[in-house]
Amino acid sequence: MPNQTLHLSGAAMDRRLAPPPRWRRWLPRLGAGLALVGLVAGLLLWGRQAQTRTVFAPQLASVRAGEFRDELLLRARVEPLRSVQLDAAEAGRVEAVLVQEGERLAAGAPLYRLHSPEQEQLLMQRSAEVAQQMANVSVQRSAQAASLAQNRRELAQMQMAQQQAEAEQQRQLQLAAAGFVSVAALEQAQRQARLASQLLQQAQADQRLEADTRQQSLDEMARAVQGLRRGLLLLERSRERLLQRAPIAGRLSGFQLQVGASVRPGDRLGRIDDLGGGVQLVAEVDEFYLPRLRPGQPALSQAHGELQLAQVLPQVLAGKVKVLLRWAEGRSPAGLSPGQALDLRLQLEQPRPALLLPEGPGVQAQSYVLQGRTLSRRNIQLGRRAAGQVEVLAGLQAGEQVLVSPIPSDSAESYQTHD
Repeated sequence: MPNQTLHLSGAAMDRRLAPPPRWRRWLPRLGAGLALVGLVAGLLLWGRQAQTRTVFAPQLASVRAGEFRDELLLRARVEPLRSVQLDAAEAGRVEAVLVQEGERLAAGAPLYRLHSPEQEQLLMQRSAEVAQQMANVSVQRSAQAASLAQNRRELAQMQMAQQQAEAEQQRQLQLAAAGFVSVAALEQAQRQARLASQLLQQAQADQRLEADTRQQSLDEMARAVQGLRRGLLLLERSRERLLQRAPIAGRLSGFQLQVGASVRPGDRLGRIDDLGGGVQLVAEVDEFYLPRLRPGQPALSQAHGELQLAQVLPQVLAGKVKVLLRWAEGRSPAGLSPGQALDLRLQLEQPRPALLLPEGPGVQAQSYVLQGRTLSRRNIQLGRRAAGQVEVLAGLQAGEQVLVSPIPSDSAESYQTHD
């Protein structure tokens, strides 16, 4: 074929192309949309997987309808209703210990004996003072008796002189009337009679004053002797108290006295429990409950029956108050020993109907409720807690199961359970 040369113009080369199909234009947009949907779905799936964890061997409890008992669980100690503390009445060194801890004693039984050299010395000194004072009284009485005898003799002589003077006066009066003596002789006889009478009266007054003075002195000395005797009697009683005796019958407790030990007045040496007078329970209660404690509130011991709150001691020590609980009419059960521990429940208020859950670390305002095999977090409203129970006010129904064991630290919205 002969070669032909084609000359194409520019207009021939600028032909209009046909437009692409519409589906080709939407294909990139559709791919981008599908990619975005996949990304969102992946994020949601990842978030769900991040919040849905597994709890192994969860401790669950069912919500149940029952009575909410506002009670306190107490650990009480048995104590006797009547006991006497043994305090040292005298100071001294223990010479002998006559009883042992836990021994049953009769009233008046000797417990221990003290030796006090100071008291012995004081007793001897007071005895000597009493003897000396009594000797002084005896000397004073002897002197008074001798003085009285001398005074009686002097009075007798003065009475005789006064009688003689009066007789001489009468004789002179008669002689003067007959004119046998002068007026001067009569006046002399009268002066002698008056002087004898005055001397007798003065001697009688002096003797009465002397007797009263001596009697006052004797009375004062007698009172001093009585005071010394009373002091001596007290010392003798103190010496008797060196032998300490049991004030009541009962069992001795807390008695750890040893021979050779020194004691002072007021030292607490032990206690005697009157076991025949019954027992009571002593328990400690947190001071938080102090405003709600009232005498007469009932209590229950499973093994030993019903009791009542008898007394709330006012002193608060280390955040605790002591309460005394007693059986009705003092009829305490047999077989209880002082110091024995008992468990009991103290009822603060009357029971009332309520939804209940056992108390546990998982029972909170946001708790996990079992739905199928999933624990879902739920807001609930709780009331009071007492005696291991929690009052449910809202958010739960009877029969639902709630996680009572500790909640996982991440606090996810839900958890899968695994036995």
